[in-house]
Amino acid sequence: MRIYGRRPATRLEAALYGGIAAIFIAVFASELFDYMEIAERSAMQATLGNLVAAINTRLAYEVMRGEIGNVSGWPRRNPFELARASVGNFAGEKDTHARGVLERGTWAFDAVRGELVYLPRLHRGLVTSDPDGALRFRAIVDLRGFGYRLEPAPPFRWN
Repeated sequence: MRIYGRRPATRLEAALYGGIAAIFIAVFASELFDYMEIAERSAMQATLGNLVAAINTRLAYEVMRGEIGNVSGWPRRNPFELARASVGNFAGEKDTHARGVLERGTWAFDAVRGELVYLPRLHRGLVTSDPDGALRFRAIVDLRGFGYRLEPAPPFRWN
């Protein structure tokens, strides 16, 4: 009676098993990075949505009080300050057009340009005209229509 599997693997078999394992690891790592990028994009969109919702709530409160005149300067103000919100990765007010000012994965407010800036960690699927890959948003206050909103400036696509 012969028992299979008792002999040591040859070098060719070990190399073949190692190659197959390496392919599986590479595919898994690529998929993992894709899901991590999707999670980062979702977190960025959730942060924007929460900011806009909080600011619109405050805007409605100001309109009900009859203090609409205070709203005119809001597009040039820090959205985190307006929303009275904070996130752990907010770097504060910085001149974001200088290279190396922001760390990846952080928010900042560029007071000179009046832009909210996010510099993503993972950006394989991001297409933007910014050389650093930063996402920039400008505030618009429309009392007759949508209220306060943050619009991309310049436009970007993040798949």
